[in-house]
Amino acid sequence: MIGTRFVYSACSKLIRQHYGISRLQLNNLIVASESGRLFEFFATSASDYLPPWMILLIGLVFGSVGYGVQYFCITYQFTFLSFWQTLLLNFLAGNSICWINSYCDLVVFRVFNHTRYSITAVTSSYSGLTGKIYTSLVEGIQGRKSSPNTRIYFLLSCLAPSVIGLFVAVLNCLELAEFTEETKMLPFVFVINIATGVYAAIESIAQPFTQMSAQLRVVSLVLVVMLPIVVTFFMAANQLALSKIWDSQVISEDSSVENEPKTKGVSSQGLKITIEDQKREGNEKEAEMILNAGEKNYKFLKSVNFWLFYLMNICGATLGMVYLNNLQIISELKGYHETLFLLATSSIFGFFGRIISVIFIWYTREKSIISKPALVMLIMIPMPMAFFLLISNSKICLYISTGIIATGSAAMSTVTASSTSDFFSSSDSVFIHETIISSNIPIGTLVFGYLAALSYEKEDGGDSQMCIGLECHQLTFVIWGSVCSMGTIISFILYLRKRRKHSPK
Repeated sequence: MIGTRFVYSACSKLIRQHYGISRLQLNNLIVASESGRLFEFFATSASDYLPPWMILLIGLVFGSVGYGVQYFCITYQFTFLSFWQTLLLNFLAGNSICWINSYCDLVVFRVFNHTRYSITAVTSSYSGLTGKIYTSLVEGIQGRKSSPNTRIYFLLSCLAPSVIGLFVAVLNCLELAEFTEETKMLPFVFVINIATGVYAAIESIAQPFTQMSAQLRVVSLVLVVMLPIVVTFFMAANQLALSKIWDSQVISEDSSVENEPKTKGVSSQGLKITIEDQKREGNEKEAEMILNAGEKNYKFLKSVNFWLFYLMNICGATLGMVYLNNLQIISELKGYHETLFLLATSSIFGFFGRIISVIFIWYTREKSIISKPALVMLIMIPMPMAFFLLISNSKICLYISTGIIATGSAAMSTVTASSTSDFFSSSDSVFIHETIISSNIPIGTLVFGYLAALSYEKEDGGDSQMCIGLECHQLTFVIWGSVCSMGTIISFILYLRKRRKHSPK
């Protein structure tokens, strides 16, 4: 799983200067990227007809074209791209993630039988560390400079997924044995994940690491992040060796009966008639399933709980993503110019938000400690306070708010994505329901980003006058904090509705 939303956090100023666009147009580019993620059904449908390696290759090509063309245009000052072509490139880059994630889902569902959803959530949590890893790579490539070359982010977004994806595809071509001790393996994976996050956090602030060379820091961080892949490779090799021994024993035991006579009890004509009957019954059942699915989707859209859930996501996790997308703009308007360090901090907090949520869900899957609606409500409570805290011009408040928002939005995304059935009945047509719910991201990005851009930029006859100081973004944080407060209230209402529904009468 990959996450590239951080590109807009790190490169927003570079994009505006190169293309000569306003912040409103920059927000449209972000919306285009988020809209590309909605068309996952193309990748899902193609996975029924194409081999997994081709699904991965399509995603890598889309991402390389989407980010690579923009990198060359910005680096070599090409001006042949129009704004609409840039929108298309961002849409293509956003859609590439769907293909890559579909490949990862295919691999996980093929290898893991009992922990597939937990493994998917664990791998998704690593997308939160992407901002930290890429920031370290940028420092390692050009050293610690006061004005980093942010165009390198486009190059890394183009090359890194391609290199790693091709390496994974080659490894996946090997016939590896399935893990037989999945439930025993997962706690060990959790320990590795927590240790990786702790190292990334210490490496960012501890003096012994900050005094090291940038190249040595990035090498050590990459080695730590690659540790799960190394451990998994050795465990798979061990399982492969054991499976070969087991297969050799089974072959030797069955060699005595391989020449036994086999009988056929059905004639070819009778078999043909049976197959035709099965096809006819299958077509009738398929038509009936399509009709029932349409009725259930209609009821799904009429559900009050669905719209509460939809609005709660817009006012919570999606609003947090909008804040992180505008992180460079916000930090500069506050007079804080170390945007990359702030981006790495938000990346680490987002990683912990995801992985802690996964661990909590795993260890409470068979216990009724707290319901998912109640957990989401608790996650939402501190987020409005974080937005209102941004009104202060203090750097400490900026760090605290960024950490809370990054943790809360990541945790909320993980909890809601893994347990939509706890909020409303969605046992059928799960993919369609999740696609409808995911539409809140581009819609929320469009609305909240547009409101933020209006407060950052005063347009008078086509000339943009920059707004600097607390007077500029104070109204934005008040609006965002009020919207997030409304989301918290909605989460409480949804919790009460679910509690009333399941309470004994």
